[in-house]
Formats: sequence, C-alpha cells, structure tokens
Amino acid sequence: MRALALAALLALLAAPISLAAEGFQRPTNGDCIALSTGSDVSLFPEQYMMVGDERSKDGFVTQVNSSRGFSVEYFPTYKVVTNSIAGETYVLSQCGAQVPPADQFPAGTKFFTVPLSSLSAPETVPYAFVDFLGLTDRVHDVSPYVSAPCGQALLECPGGSSRISPDFMQLSNATYLEEAVGPITDGLMATSAIADYPESFAVSAAQDPGVLNRAEWVKFVALFFNQERAASDIFTALKAEYEATKASAASSTGKKPVVAWAQHFIYPGMGESYQISFAEYKAQYTEDAGGAMLDKDAIAAVKGVKQADPSAAEFLTFTWDGSEGSFSTQAEAKAAFLDALKKADVIIDETYAENPTTYDSAALLKEWGLTEAEAAALPAWANKKVFRPDGLLSLQRTPDFTDPSKTVDTYGSDWFEGAIARPGKVLKDIVRAVQGQGQGFTWVRNLFTEQPMVTDGKSCNAAQPCAAQPRTICPFVKECPVGQAPALLLSSDNGCTYAECGKASALEQPADGASGSLPTNAAAMAAPAIVLTLIVVAFVEVLMHFC
Repeated sequence: MRALALAALLALLAAPISLAAEGFQRPTNGDCIALSTGSDVSLFPEQYMMVGDERSKDGFVTQVNSSRGFSVEYFPTYKVVTNSIAGETYVLSQCGAQVPPADQFPAGTKFFTVPLSSLSAPETVPYAFVDFLGLTDRVHDVSPYVSAPCGQALLECPGGSSRISPDFMQLSNATYLEEAVGPITDGLMATSAIADYPESFAVSAAQDPGVLNRAEWVKFVALFFNQERAASDIFTALKAEYEATKASAASSTGKKPVVAWAQHFIYPGMGESYQISFAEYKAQYTEDAGGAMLDKDAIAAVKGVKQADPSAAEFLTFTWDGSEGSFSTQAEAKAAFLDALKKADVIIDETYAENPTTYDSAALLKEWGLTEAEAAALPAWANKKVFRPDGLLSLQRTPDFTDPSKTVDTYGSDWFEGAIARPGKVLKDIVRAVQGQGQGFTWVRNLFTEQPMVTDGKSCNAAQPCAAQPRTICPFVKECPVGQAPALLLSSDNGCTYAECGKASALEQPADGASGSLPTNAAAMAAPAIVLTLIVVAFVEVLMHFC
C-alpha cells in the first residue's frame, strides 16, 4: 500500500493545472473605490482597522495580541504588512487607489491590490482561515486534501480538475507559477515564503508557537481582503472560548494525568523510528486541559534517545538506523519507547494511516509492532485512554494511474486544517481525553470506541460555491465633494450603503472588536499542521497523506 501511495504521489506531482488564455481580470463587483485626481482621502478609517496593542506617530501600527509573527501599519491608501517569521513585507493597496512607488520600500517587497479576488490556496492550513472568514467565493483553487466542505465543493465544480492547486514540486518552480497560476489569480497563499513568485504571501501560522498565536493569523489573512475588523471580532471570541474552557479544566483537583503524544514513523528514504512529540502547542493544549506532559529531560537522558535535528527539536526519537548514539536494534528502541509510555495516563497516537477510517486498536498494534501483552502493560492502553487526532476527515477518489478504470481513496485530515482556527474547540477535545469531561468529539477520537467522521462538499453552506464572480467587499469610505469628510460604510448586507456626506456616521459593528458569538460557517469546524522543518512545510503536508 505504501508503494501504491508513493506512486500516486508521483502521479499527482506530474499533473499540471489548467492554463488560462488571458491574464487575471478583476471582477466588476464594486470592490474598488472611485477617487478624483489628487484625492487625499484616508481609505482605512480607524473603525475598520485591525484591533491591536500599539500605535505609532507616523501612521498606525498594530501589534497583535498573541501572535509573534506579524504586524500591520496603515497609511492613507495602503497598508504595510510584515511577516517576521517568513521575513517578507507586503504592500496592500486599496483597489482604485494609486499604488505607492516600489523604491519607497525594501528590496523584495511584494505588492498586492486588495481585496484579493482570485486566490490560489494550495495548502490546507492557510485555507482554514479563508474559510473561517467566509471568503471561499474568492478561492480559485485548493489542495486536493482540503477537509472543509466548501473546499471540497470547489473540487466538485464543473472542470474540477482545474480547481486543484499546484503541488509541492510546482510551488518550488516560480516559472511554472507565473505561467500556470499568475494568469488566473491575483494571490497565492502558502505556508512558507516563495521568494521568487511576487504574487505569493506566507501564512506562517504553523510556525508561530502557541495555540492562540496560531489562531490569530486569521487577522493576517483578513488583511488581504479588507476584513481585519471582522477577523479581530472573530479572534476576540476565539480567545474567550479558549480561556473559558481552560478555566473550567483548571477547576479539577487531584493528580494531573500525564499525556504522551507519540507515533511510529516510517517513510521510504526518511528512515524509521518511534517518536514522542513535545511541540509547544501540544504542551499548551495538554497543560491547559489540566494534564501534564511526559518528563522530556528524563527521556532525553536515556541512552539511544535522540533529539531530532534543530529544525524539528520538538521530537525525541527512538531510532535504530546505525547512526552514532542510536539504538542497536528495533527491539531495544521499542523497549525504551514503551518504558517512557508506561508513565503516561493518556496516549495521543499520531501515527500516519493510509485509511484512518479503519485504524483501530488492532491497527495500532500492527503499526507499532506490539504484542497484546506489550500493549496491556501500558496504563493508557489498559484503561482505554488512547486517542487519535484524525476524527474529522475528507475523502478524495483519484484515478489509479496503474489502471485508469479504478480509483484510489486518499484522505485529508482536518487536524492539519481547520483545528488551527478553533483552539477552544480543540481544547474541549483534549479536556475530554485527559479528564474524561465532555461529550462527543470533533478531532480527537477514542481509538477503542469511536470512528472518524468524513466530510463532503454537500454540507458547504455557500450559495454558489462554483461562482466566478465573488460577492462585493465594499470600500470602507466613499469620497465626498471637496470640503466634506468622506462617508463611512454603514452596511454591506444589500449592496454598499454609506452615511450621507457631511454628516457624522457610526458603524454597525462595535468599535472595540468585541463579538458575542463565533461564525456558524461549516468551515469554522474545519488546524495546525505538524511541521518538521520550516523549509519543508508543504512537503510534510503531502507526506502526511501519502507516507
């Protein structure tokens, strides 16, 4: 099966996406502002700016509340966004306004006209934020592993093969992107920087430690669509949801259950090992759920246990590959691995499965190479406290390149997509696993008693998921006659409604970014990708589905 999966991967990598006959054309849907020559109207009023912590003297700087990776500075007709993790700067000019000269900015700065109209979303982690914001009608193509219903609906559109995004190999080919993606989109959203492709931007949520840090990247994505105030409201609600669940979990008394995030890893050319993860976001989920992580220092001190290379230092590995300091045999490595797991009350198994729907306790024994007796010696196994984060999946049936009359089932995991956008809901799953509190699950299922749920495009709540013309994102202001202040946007529910020129106006939404509830979009149910290195984030996503 692994050979078949690898062959399917090679076939996918070789498949091109459709080329467009003409260059990108912005839809005539009212996104752009009409300005007179020499206008000095400020297009980003404070009421619509991203909610943040700091203002500067020259312009407006927002430093976000939790994320360590991005900031934005507002100017009259454009905003400058910095992604400090990817090391990139983006100038986002309002459609209809003049773009500032490139020589005002550092070399390598990328320029976009916002709101973006046609987006390429080749990786699932960033797509979750677009989906959460209700902007799926601006997505041209998606990863075939997308879990969100509206992403799957896009793949089911007429000519659906043209709605499949570039794969990992194609993303590293700037010439290909210019020729195949550039003519049909005005932005490509990836998990890491693509320096040679000027219409790409990096959403570095998976590299930003901490669960709220990651979720706050919804604000970053929103900047490219002029939806930052809505995103600020969303994040306020997300944070409140998370803190409420954390506070409830903290009320439990007694010994904290110990949790191990563990897996058996094997992939051709990348070796084989047992692994225990101590990723910062997993540790935060565990501790905020009222649990405790295994003692990393004690495990690292065991002879033969190795810390992964510095770019993946969150893992401790038990390998027998013959390298200096590794175990002599698999049996020795497994014995040490199981000794560590005997101290865990709960195990979260992250082992890759080609078909997660058939992965049960018997499958774990086979994948880990365990006997019933070896498993029974683990407290988590004996107490049926073994879980997996594959509770929400998507299914894609792709042609079998060895026999075109047949198809191959491949699964996408929403743990690597939507969970990143809903940390409070993930925490509820972890509280349930750690403390046994709560009913039902979204992502983290009990290996002994529960099966994954498989989503499809039928539950997409978008009115026209295949529509080429996106709904209008109204400019924040409308220019008024000379001497009168610009009119602020009042509502975009039925077209763009503005206050009367020369009269004070108030916005319908609260100015402090508060929000009473979260979006009910089905995509909002749809997390963080586990990344071994910053440079191979996209490859790891493919690897997780095929290895």
